[in-house]
Amino acid sequence: MSEIDVDPETSTSHGRRLAVAVLVLAVLALWAVLATTGADRPTADARAPSPPSATASPVGDSPPADAASPTPTVPSTAPDAAAPDAASTPGPETPLGEGKVVPVEPVTVRPPVGLDATGDFGTGLTVRLAALEPVAGVARAPGEIAGPALAVTVEAENDSTAPVSLDDVVVFLSYGPERIPATDLGEGSTPLGGSLGAGSSTSGTYVFAVPDDGRADLRVEISYTGEAPTVAFSGSVD
Repeated sequence: MSEIDVDPETSTSHGRRLAVAVLVLAVLALWAVLATTGADRPTADARAPSPPSATASPVGDSPPADAASPTPTVPSTAPDAAAPDAASTPGPETPLGEGKVVPVEPVTVRPPVGLDATGDFGTGLTVRLAALEPVAGVARAPGEIAGPALAVTVEAENDSTAPVSLDDVVVFLSYGPERIPATDLGEGSTPLGGSLGAGSSTSGTYVFAVPDDGRADLRVEISYTGEAPTVAFSGSVD
């Protein structure tokens, strides 16, 4: 058998090349393994825990946010878009006034007649003072003062051909030269009212607080409508 001569330098060169090739193959194999396993690994964002929500319940006895307790439903208060806004819907224009000044005629007071005479309104209705009797006034309502008083009985007669309303009859009494208004008292008064038929008569009583020294100069005024004058009576009561 013949011997094969091996060059030591050549053998060393082949060994180095072989080692480099093995190292390259090992690196490529490691890279392939890393590439394959890296696709299955979660990303850093996926692995990171989610930060607590700003509305999460504090740590303690409070139930977690995903507890089974029902969430209250808040009814919507937004206006219905289909419903018209009444405040913004223009209404019919109101015509402005003409700014006219309507003159108001003052109520005419007829010259006073005696206490025992008849007052004529000129409308078919007449009144007379059927009685003026001293009585003891009784105070019932605020502002009333008990004391000497006069009960004035007014009799009304309708001589017209139509009914007359007596609901607005006003009887006013004053006394003394200063024409001091007498306070009317509700106790014992039965005012006129209702409808007075044609050809009929009726009466009502009005109680006024009048001091004894004021009865020498009395004035009684009666009205029942603004369309008729006021009739007046004057005189004294012993």
